[in-house]
Amino acid sequence: MRLATGLLMGLPAIALCGCGSDRVPTYPVAGRVEFADGEPVRVGTIELESRDFGTAATGTIQDDGSFVLGTYTATDGAAAGSHRAIVVQIVIDDGSVTHATDHGRPVPQKFGSYDTSDLLVEIEPIDENDLTITLPVDE
Repeated sequence: MRLATGLLMGLPAIALCGCGSDRVPTYPVAGRVEFADGEPVRVGTIELESRDFGTAATGTIQDDGSFVLGTYTATDGAAAGSHRAIVVQIVIDDGSVTHATDHGRPVPQKFGSYDTSDLLVEIEPIDENDLTITLPVDE
């Protein structure tokens, strides 16, 4: 696992999907995306792809680096188990427009694709998964 850490807290959870459903059970996931020096990633999307089920959970990164993940709804979490992670950031700055928002430090492009990102995280079947995804400063 490369610089991605999961701080996992909580108690065992009941699956958030109904009985008889074809949906993979999901568990609440929230956290923060930051650079190794503590600066938050201020804009973008985080996505986790389950290595066991093939499901994807996504969340919008807020200005403070925080996010909440969802698989079937915006906040229902992610499947338990091992996941590959990507951080996608699209900020176009061609100099033609003055941006009123500071988008912060750009995320290295390698973390925007499952083919090149080496971020791995583990989701536990508990009431609250608190993840911190840490990106290196020098890549």
